[in-house]
Amino acid sequence: MSKFPKIGLIVGIIVVVVGIGIAVGWFGGSKPNTANHDQPNSGDAEQSTPGTNPNQTVLPKPIEIVKSKAPKHHAPGAGSNSVTGAGASTQPGTSAANPTNGIPDWEDKVDAILISEGEDADKAKKMMEMFPKLAPDAQEEVAHHLSNLTPDEEYTPLGNLLTNSALPEAVLDVFMEDVLNRPNTVKLPLLLQVAQNPVHPGAQEAKDVLELFLEQDYGTDWATWQTKMQDWLKENPD
Repeated sequence: MSKFPKIGLIVGIIVVVVGIGIAVGWFGGSKPNTANHDQPNSGDAEQSTPGTNPNQTVLPKPIEIVKSKAPKHHAPGAGSNSVTGAGASTQPGTSAANPTNGIPDWEDKVDAILISEGEDADKAKKMMEMFPKLAPDAQEEVAHHLSNLTPDEEYTPLGNLLTNSALPEAVLDVFMEDVLNRPNTVKLPLLLQVAQNPVHPGAQEAKDVLELFLEQDYGTDWATWQTKMQDWLKENPD
């Protein structure tokens, strides 16, 4: 038997042994790798399970979100309540700015009186009946008409309005301006009544006019004012 066949046999045995060793190493190495590979997967599964399980992670998060959003939700509610409160508070203000005057169509009635036939004195009487029921703005406008329509000889009702310090100042200003254009016998007695009333808006103006006519300031000695005024009127008839 030659050497070559023996060498070939030995080489073949070595190849078989090496192959068996490789196979064993491969199978032995693949199992640990599989185990190691499975363990991370199982670990990942365990880690991913809490993230995908709504019973463990989703519930706490909505609870925290609700708590954090609660103040924002209450804030608009508070704002809406304040608006409602402001709305409620504006209603009394609106009614105060537009008081009921008792004669909603007073302008139409005044126009009807002005264009109607008849004496000015009669028209003034009709407006005088309306006057107490009117709102301040309406009274101011009607005061101008009363001043134009009321004759000197029938000035007493208008004089009573002039001396009424409870009327709005704007209305009293209209009557004060009118009385200054009346005859002295009408004007001065009314100015003396106004001057004696310290709460009347035109008291000081009335006193100044009296002083201008009588050329003397008698202070608050109203009896002397009365006497001197009557004497002046006798000496200075209209």
